[in-house]
Amino acid sequence: MRIRNAAIAGATALAVAFGGTTVASAEDTAAPKQEQSSTANGSSTSDNKGESTPDEKDAAKGASLSSKINTGLKLEGDKEADGQKIFGSSKDLSEQPKWAKVLYGTTIATAIATLIGMVVGPLANFVQFGPFSR
Repeated sequence: MRIRNAAIAGATALAVAFGGTTVASAEDTAAPKQEQSSTANGSSTSDNKGESTPDEKDAAKGASLSSKINTGLKLEGDKEADGQKIFGSSKDLSEQPKWAKVLYGTTIATAIATLIGMVVGPLANFVQFGPFSR
């Protein structure tokens, strides 16, 4: 009976672990990128003072949430990041876009929170259910 349960648990673990592999290994047939063109009257999205013009405000009304976040926070979402410069042995974040810097900082903060949780969790469990609890 135990062997059967272990076999079922192992098969389930393998199915969960490799279930997303077929999706990840599917061929990427992305549509070609479309370039944005400016209008003939020469309107731009920002003036010299960095304020948004009516064109940008109109575009923001129909934009998706991710586009609104990118333009609102000025995260330079149109720029590509170089992973080796971010996570490599010699880190150089000066030339990376803001969104990559934010994600790098979030990764570091999450790792620190995980390490703290690995210490605090067992300590809280020991205090609550340990030999001195009533």
